[in-house]
Amino acid sequence: MKSRFSQDERAHYELCALIPEVIVKQSTAEVKELGQCLLVKWNHVMPLPSAFQCELQRWMNYWNRQLPISASSVTSLLTFHADATFFPNLRELLKILAVLPLGSVEAERSFSCLRRIHNWLRNTMATEKLSYLAVIAMHGHDVPISKASATNLQTIHGSTPLSNDGIVVV
Repeated sequence: MKSRFSQDERAHYELCALIPEVIVKQSTAEVKELGQCLLVKWNHVMPLPSAFQCELQRWMNYWNRQLPISASSVTSLLTFHADATFFPNLRELLKILAVLPLGSVEAERSFSCLRRIHNWLRNTMATEKLSYLAVIAMHGHDVPISKASATNLQTIHGSTPLSNDGIVVV
């Protein structure tokens, strides 16, 4: 992965090395190199960047003494292990790791959805309506729509044909 992506394109690659299953397999020299790399890239978000190297060594030693845990999530690490007193810098880095997307699947899925909605039959559709339809198409399975609320939308936004079961037909 190091050779495939540039330094800027692999923002979460080094952060993933903080996960216990990964850090316990690394040597002290590798952890020191990891610490320098993370310090250069993320020192602007660390509360105590001068203490980061020692904190990283403490994190590695902590996980070397623990029983092996499998499939720990970043949120469980933040909740139960990354104490703000002992690991303030690591806690911030794990917060970043928790919100970084691991791929571009959602973006690709949304583009595919837009391509299905905005076809040659609907090429004069307004941007706002296209946006509403895209949200319904991508997240509609999570939100139940009753016939009453669809009728209310129909009176507010204009005519939209309804099927018998109350689902908006587009």
